[in-house]
Formats: sequence, C-alpha cells, structure tokens
Amino acid sequence: MPKIPGRFYYLFGKPIKTKGLEKILNDKDMSQALYAQVKRVVETNIAYLIKRRDEDPYRSFVKRVVFQAKTSTPWDKVPTFDP
Repeated sequence: MPKIPGRFYYLFGKPIKTKGLEKILNDKDMSQALYAQVKRVVETNIAYLIKRRDEDPYRSFVKRVVFQAKTSTPWDKVPTFDP
C-alpha cells in the first residue's frame, strides 16, 4: 500500500570554503580532516532536522489538510519553522 506523502525537511548549511585548498588533494591526512569536518557538519544538520521533524505539529498529512481547510484560502501555507 502506498504511503501518504510527508513533508520534506531540508537545511542549507554554511558553505565550507575549499578555495585555495588544492594541495589537500595530494595530502591524505589533510583531505581526511576536511572530510571529517564536512561529515560532522552534515551529521549535525541531519540530527537537527530529525529533531525538528519529531517536534513538527503538522508532520501528519491529515493535520496539514485540516489546517488548510480551516484557513481563509486553500492556498495558505501550513506553518513551518525557522532554523
């Protein structure tokens, strides 16, 4: 049985500057350090989104539809959160 579509949770984190780090490509230790930094940031952002998803009162499709039915127009957006 197909699932009812859920909400998408996404977050664009701060850019990780790599300009001028071309020598990392040839240095295994430095490239692993950069990889670890990127991995840590991505994991932190994913954990944050999972936490916010679990706290989302409009996560359920039914709750979103009911909210839209109660608002003045069917095109009103369901509330979301600011990161």
